Amino acid sequence: MRILLITEWFPPIKGAAAKRTQMMAKSLQAQGHKVTILTSFPSYPTGILPKKYHWKIWRWEKSDSLNILRVWELPIANNGTIKRILRELSFFLTSVTAAIILPVYDAVIVSSPSFSSGLSGLAARREKCKFYFDVRDLWPDSLISLGILKPGLFLDILKGLESLFYRRAHKVLVATPGIRKHLFLEGVPLNKIEVILNGANTELFKPKKVVRPAEFKPDDFVITYVGNHSRMYDLANVLKTAVILEKNSKIRFLLVGEGETKAELQDAAQKLKLSNIVFYDEKSLGEIAEILQWSNVGLIVLNGTRIAQETVPSKLAEYLASGLPVVATIGYDVKKILEKNHAGLICEPGNPQVLAKNILKLYRNKTMRQEMSKNARLLAIKMFSEKKFAEKLNKVI
Repeated sequence: MRILLITEWFPPIKGAAAKRTQMMAKSLQAQGHKVTILTSFPSYPTGILPKKYHWKIWRWEKSDSLNILRVWELPIANNGTIKRILRELSFFLTSVTAAIILPVYDAVIVSSPSFSSGLSGLAARREKCKFYFDVRDLWPDSLISLGILKPGLFLDILKGLESLFYRRAHKVLVATPGIRKHLFLEGVPLNKIEVILNGANTELFKPKKVVRPAEFKPDDFVITYVGNHSRMYDLANVLKTAVILEKNSKIRFLLVGEGETKAELQDAAQKLKLSNIVFYDEKSLGEIAEILQWSNVGLIVLNGTRIAQETVPSKLAEYLASGLPVVATIGYDVKKILEKNHAGLICEPGNPQVLAKNILKLYRNKTMRQEMSKNARLLAIKMFSEKKFAEKLNKVI
């Protein structure tokens, strides 16, 4: 089949969205499908646009035999709701225009968010072309739970579009069982919804002894968070936990990534004079794999909203594949999976005392760490591998 994959974010952009869509494209290509990517110029999240895209509206590229059409979007930093709306609106305008001009495909897959990409997918859906809507995060519900969106005309329009995408989709692909349940309660038929969990490349992400960088000593106990620094994740709680554990000089926190709350977190850490927290800029997939190989624990700190608690973050697959015990403030499916497989410890959201207690439990109990490390790797291969992701995707498409 000839497949068009529409996504606002695709490598060299980093982050969970780009990882999922790249894995999706490569999995489909490996099955013999001809895949074309319609995506944005890579300025996210910094807003800095590489020179080769200056003064261009679109650009065709080739990567790993994938045809990639990049279109202009407003190069603006991912900082603030208004800027985010303007950026996504610009991508919608250029991507929907491209979708109309492009030839007819056998199938169109849209990755959401960005939410407006669904309209570009519908514009590309002509004749007998099948439309697949891939839902990584529930929009606009996530924005409502974070207090970004309030009841009104704009929200009514977004909810109407959401309903339209679900009705028109041949299949709705979702990243978590929680999203599947949510959509079913909103009236989407269960036989239309397929769960495809985020996966990790278990050959790239695997336990391996590597040398730590100079800012970390060989006997430091490093708790690593990788991913978006946003309101979905309660990283302020990590700072509070760091204050509690500051007297133990061996326990260190590493926060890797970018996002709208990063500058605020760095300022707070500096004011608190926390020497046990290190911030890294966003890293490539290979760099993240190496960081996790010299880390001791993988950290997930979702906020307490139901939308957040029902997610299955892509970082979970990478932590597990790397053989890291996971400490998480998370409920629902991930809580059950980690506890059943004895691969991590679950904490109450927003409680730094409990988070500190569980970190100390792992720090002091080497036998527990080793057992959870082994279980984590086995769990990744069983449920969260790139192979499992490809098998499910190819069965659905």
